[in-house]
Amino acid sequence: MRSNAVSDWSASGLEPELAGRSADALDAAPAAQGGARSARVEQIVARHVDAIWRTARELGILPRDLDDVVQEVLVVCVRRLSDIEPERERAFLLATTSRVAANWRRTRRRRPADPVDSFDEIPEGPRARGPAEALERKRELELVQAALDEMNEQQREVFTLFELEELTAREIAEQLGLSESVVFARAQRARAVFQRCLSRAEARTDVNGRRG
Repeated sequence: MRSNAVSDWSASGLEPELAGRSADALDAAPAAQGGARSARVEQIVARHVDAIWRTARELGILPRDLDDVVQEVLVVCVRRLSDIEPERERAFLLATTSRVAANWRRTRRRRPADPVDSFDEIPEGPRARGPAEALERKRELELVQAALDEMNEQQREVFTLFELEELTAREIAEQLGLSESVVFARAQRARAVFQRCLSRAEARTDVNGRRG
């Protein structure tokens, strides 16, 4: 989705944040520690920035705001780097994305809409698609977006992390401060919403097919 993600996000604000944190640590640790922090952040960005960006989109962040939300998530990552356990970065980042997206939507709710605020404007990735495949992909995205729009915020959050980003119930529970039973219950309700949307879409397809 973003072939030069590491350089993009380092250049847009992560370096000053990381440099400030590293400088504070130098009084009590060797200079190599700052380099290790920088290397870990760059690795995290390279592995996970696309998932952060995609999750923010799925949680309803408009195209014009996606880069700012991703930037905010990555700044939180830098500030809490020592709290993130190795191999659990993805769960931390996506849960953070969920919280940032929720705050962002609340604070931006009164902003006037722009003419370009359409999810059709979001690039899907570097791989070229043929017309038929592109149309099918567009229909799939429209179905998912319609279902997400019908879910409440809690259902949408769990559905995105569990079904779309494939975090485990345990990871979601730990990151969001919930019990696994609550995660499963919200996921079940979200699936019911999605199934209703899917059934309506299939019914419309059948009607259009008969008319054709």
